[in-house]
Amino acid sequence: MDTHAQSAVRDDPRRHEATNPLHGPRLVARSLLDRIHQQMAQDGRFRKIDLLAALGSIGGFSCVLAALNVAEAGQCRDGADLIIIETRDGSRFYSGNLTNAFLLESHDSLLALTYSAAGNQGAVLSQETVLDTFRHVAATIGDPQFGKPRLTDGDQPGALPISYVRRLWPIALHVLDMNHVPVRRRPLAIGMAIELAFAIDEQAIEPLLAAQIVTECAVPMAKIDPRKIA
Repeated sequence: MDTHAQSAVRDDPRRHEATNPLHGPRLVARSLLDRIHQQMAQDGRFRKIDLLAALGSIGGFSCVLAALNVAEAGQCRDGADLIIIETRDGSRFYSGNLTNAFLLESHDSLLALTYSAAGNQGAVLSQETVLDTFRHVAATIGDPQFGKPRLTDGDQPGALPISYVRRLWPIALHVLDMNHVPVRRRPLAIGMAIELAFAIDEQAIEPLLAAQIVTECAVPMAKIDPRKIA
């Protein structure tokens, strides 16, 4: 596979969002959670595992969209901020500092909020477990195993992460647009919805497992080409 670095440099792209915070972020997160929960329960067979997988999937996807928004504005700091990976079949994936920042490496990132919610319930996902997921996803780009959660059979979501994105991203996007949430703040909004999902009493599951489900779904979806979802 070939990699190409997207570069341009100015200042920290996330700084520009400081003057445009979410309006009523908890209300946006609650609205997101309610709409996704409603969609997941349509067939009368709601599972909390599926809700967490769905939120993790669309949350990861929001991270790559946020990273691309920064790159398209010419606000990358160096060539490592956004790396384009092209596989032999012509598929495109993304990696780099920007996707990682929105996904994990800032205090208000999608997975930081997820792990905070798990920690509030007494669970700590080890750094090695998290890094192992990132390594596995990177190693399976272009492989049939890409985007398949590494969970036991009984804990597998009802659909693959990319299926959740295709089905539910338009619904999430409608809520985000209606609430005027900037592209770069959408991972935060969905991360806050995940926090709320941890607190749902219905079908309580172990918080460590909940964090693993979100991680296994979010990390690969933060690398996919948005054109696959069109």
